[in-house]
Amino acid sequence: MAAAAQQHLSGGDSLILQEIRNGNQALSSKLDSKTAEINQSISGLKSMLDKLSSRVTEAEDRIGTAEDQLVDLDSRVLRGKRSCKLFVNWIPATLGQEHFTEPLIIERAHRAFGPRPPADQRPRPVLIRLLKCQDRDKILRIAAQRSRENKGPIKYDGKPVLFFPDLSASLVKRRKEYDRVKTELRSKDIPFALLHPATLRITLPDGNTKGGGGIPAWTPAGT
Repeated sequence: MAAAAQQHLSGGDSLILQEIRNGNQALSSKLDSKTAEINQSISGLKSMLDKLSSRVTEAEDRIGTAEDQLVDLDSRVLRGKRSCKLFVNWIPATLGQEHFTEPLIIERAHRAFGPRPPADQRPRPVLIRLLKCQDRDKILRIAAQRSRENKGPIKYDGKPVLFFPDLSASLVKRRKEYDRVKTELRSKDIPFALLHPATLRITLPDGNTKGGGGIPAWTPAGT
């Protein structure tokens, strides 16, 4: 009877141990599953943190660029004020103070945007915005007259200064279509003039001119 009781207890112990093993396996499986979920969450958070860090770096770069642009803008404004003061005095003094009975009012003056060209190339043009369109027309007219009288452009510090009206992009494109024929005319020493808005006038050997008066002497292909 004692042996039977011992066998019964031994069988009971086996069942308990089996239940413990099963419980441990279930717990281990749950722990593995939770660990995998936590690792996945950590991986997702790390990826999100990397993206946020990248955005912060990008934002800092943009802020730095904006600050540089602001400093450059302040510098441009300062140079623009100096340019306005320069041209307000230089234009009447050069073209003739008698033509400017009223003060010349320049709203803005600055270099055309773009990279600075090398020293051996033509500098960027200066854009001048005048308050009165009558002053603009007067300056262009007198400058052209002085250039004809002097048989050459007006000069500043020994360097030629050319006056042109500010042209739209489409008109600039039309005028550039004459570049090829202008090069050919120069190579043959044939005088010409590109009239506003986009008319080429050629001076013939007998002194007569062809073109002008609204009739182009040469029309680029496709126009």
